[in-house]
Amino acid sequence: MSEGLRILGLADLHDCTERLRDLKDLKCDLIAFCGDLHNGSSRERARPAAMALACLGPPVLIVPGNMDHRDVVPVLWEKAGFIMLHQSSFRHKEYGFIGMGGMIVKDPRRLGDPNRYYHRDEEVYSILEKAYQEVSGARAKIVIVHQPPRRAQDILYNGERSGSLELRRFIENFQPDLVLCGHIHEDRGECLIGSTLVVNVGELRRGYGAMIELNDEITVEGIRSI
Repeated sequence: MSEGLRILGLADLHDCTERLRDLKDLKCDLIAFCGDLHNGSSRERARPAAMALACLGPPVLIVPGNMDHRDVVPVLWEKAGFIMLHQSSFRHKEYGFIGMGGMIVKDPRRLGDPNRYYHRDEEVYSILEKAYQEVSGARAKIVIVHQPPRRAQDILYNGERSGSLELRRFIENFQPDLVLCGHIHEDRGECLIGSTLVVNVGELRRGYGAMIELNDEITVEGIRSI
């Protein structure tokens, strides 16, 4: 890669705005926020976290989590200047980004909630495949999601796996360079699916995040604010 990129990977703040103050001196080219900036909050209660994230300075690429509500975040995040990457793509120099927020659910009653970013697992592959074609010529491809792929940083406290099967199938077939996720607070860390590096950046509400350097290779450094 001719020019490196430094990404601050964050997720799962859940409106604990004070955690963002600890990050103001970190240097990066952009921030990738993997959902749950908020905690099911109204627009008024969500606004401080959005503005605090914007005030860190670098461009923010963001996908919604299951706790970021449809009736709150699109307008609020646009005002904050965020780049909403839900079911879409974005290019930054020679790097291509695609994203999908929310989480998979099986109960049709939950799918009917108009204010939640819920979807069926069967939808994930086709949505990401379409977005991927839009960045196919990029030197490196980065996927930003909320929920991890199945069998990759997706173990719950009870030992069960909770990732998306169709996200994993997409990764296996297309082998993007990097996948950033959150959602499963208890399984932060990194692993490989083929040649794709998957990073669960950790729960920012507890002070966790990750600094990712993309250059000739990808390196990840976990961060912890106290």
